[in-house]
Amino acid sequence: MINVPPAAFRVTPYGEVDAVALENLRDGFDASQLLRLVDRLDACLLQLGGTTAIRDELLRLHAMALTIIEGIALTVPAESACIWAEAESLQTDLEALVSWARTAQLIIAPLINLAPQHEA
Repeated sequence: MINVPPAAFRVTPYGEVDAVALENLRDGFDASQLLRLVDRLDACLLQLGGTTAIRDELLRLHAMALTIIEGIALTVPAESACIWAEAESLQTDLEALVSWARTAQLIIAPLINLAPQHEA
């Protein structure tokens, strides 16, 4: 009789997954973490004024840089505008997003481990 080892993968509605990784996730992965990530992203973006605000800040900083570095005509009002303060503020906002992204990466990493290891 031929001894056939169990399949190293499982077929799911969302593709083949590594069987061992799936069992490990079933034993300890809390899928609600993903919903909490959405909530944290919403809160972070709300605090920053949304993705449009970040985009606008980048465009404003770009326009200011063009003026002082390349001598292009002013397109951003100069009164009470300070390029380094604008850059510092934007950097702080981006650090908040990076912090969220790092947390998100840690939470979704176990799902990446579901990739099946097919033997050739």
